Parts: sequence; structure tokens; C-alpha cells
Amino acid sequence: MELSNRYPRFITPDFRPYDVIEISNITRSIVCRHVKRVEERKYTDFYVAGVYRGIVTGCVVGCNLRCFFCWSPISRDFPERFGEFYSSTKVAEILCNLAKHHRIRKARLSCGEPTICPQHLIEVLEYIEKCRDIELFILETNGIIMGIDESIVKKISNYSKVYVRVSLKAGRPEKFEERTGARREFFELPFRAIKYLLRHGVKFHVAAMTDPRIMSVDERRELINKLASIDPWLAQWLEEEDIDPYRTTLFRLRKAGVKLKW
Repeated sequence: MELSNRYPRFITPDFRPYDVIEISNITRSIVCRHVKRVEERKYTDFYVAGVYRGIVTGCVVGCNLRCFFCWSPISRDFPERFGEFYSSTKVAEILCNLAKHHRIRKARLSCGEPTICPQHLIEVLEYIEKCRDIELFILETNGIIMGIDESIVKKISNYSKVYVRVSLKAGRPEKFEERTGARREFFELPFRAIKYLLRHGVKFHVAAMTDPRIMSVDERRELINKLASIDPWLAQWLEEEDIDPYRTTLFRLRKAGVKLKW
């Protein structure tokens, strides 16, 4: 698929902030397809990762944010060039087999935004719910799609094995725009998703990129206060992240003109 220059790849000094809803839809058209009413999604790999003390992982293609500190593969930036389509049944089968083989009881979809293909995600969760070798499915998300569509959160609440990790990028709208590429008007969407998760009783916690090299003390305080205003335990159990020097991260930082001390 040939994409116009309006499709953002990574942040640069002259980057123009984009409509995250529009980019979500374009990305969905690249990485999701329907075959006989089944929504398939692009993946680049399936493997066991060391995080969470071991977790089987499906590496999805495609995201709706362009965070300059992102570690994900270059398939995030060029989704039309990478990956193969898999049905939800096949994905669940691969994850379950990996879990059984390696005696690991946890699974996730990572490398991109899992909610971009919502039907595919829900069908994967349906099959995982029946998999005896997986006890916990960790849904890592930036919260954008769930903030747009509460019905996705409601559907997720039907699955007992799901635990959601919402990853926040900033504590101020202008910093959200600066770090993700999405226009500042969409800053509230992840917080809206958090409120929906609370409303529907989904198990979750919040993570945030609070690396002091890019987030000031005042901004961090504002972020924590904003979470506490929703529910005090969100701030109490906030997972704080630092930027790691992965090769793709260094590439994106360089493109954005951001210089950090390591």
C-alpha cells in the first residue's frame, strides 16, 4: 500500500501534529483486514520476553502514536512494509503453544497498539479465556482507542484473565503533542479510558513515562494529581518509566532532535 505524505512516520523538528482518530483509522486499514467476517491482523513475530518474569508475546504491527522515546520495531513507522496477517484463532493457538512449551502462564500483545483492530483483539481474548495454559493476559495500551469507544472496554470486562496496563505519555496537553505527535486536543482520551476501566470493573494499573530528562518535576506533579483526582489509588500505584537506549529509540530520538544524557 502506498501512503501519502500525510501519514506520519516519526517526529522531526518540523513535524506537524496530527489527528489521532484519522491516523488510527488509516493504520487500521493497513494492519487489519476481514476474511469471511474474521478480522485478521499483521504480526511480525511470536516469542517469549523476559519482562513480567517471562511472558509469551505476539508482536503486532501498527500504532496510532509516534512517541519519540518508543522502543518498538521499525514496523511501527512503516506498517505497510512489515508483518503477515494472522487470524485470532491462529494467534491464540501460537500463544497457547508457546505458553505450554515454555511453562509460562502469561501472554500479551506488544510492539504496537493492540486495540487498533478491536474485533481481532476481542476474538483473541475469547480464545485465551479458554486456554488452560494461560492464566493472565496483559493488555498493554496507550488508551486512545478505548477513550474513543467505551464499548471496547465493556467487552474486555467480560474476560476474567485480562489485566490492562495503560501507558501515559505526558502530564500536560502541549507535552503530549510534543512527545507523541498527536494534537494536544486528544490528551484527555487515555484519562477517559481510565475512567471507563474503573466504571466497568476491569483490573488495571497506570504507567507513565516520567523520565526526568523529558518530564519536569512540576509536570510529574500535575500528572499524579490528575490521576489522584480520578481515584487516589491510581497515583499510589503509578508505574514510572525511564527511556531505555534501544536502537529504535535512539533512532527516533535522533530524528526528533532530542538529545539525552545516558
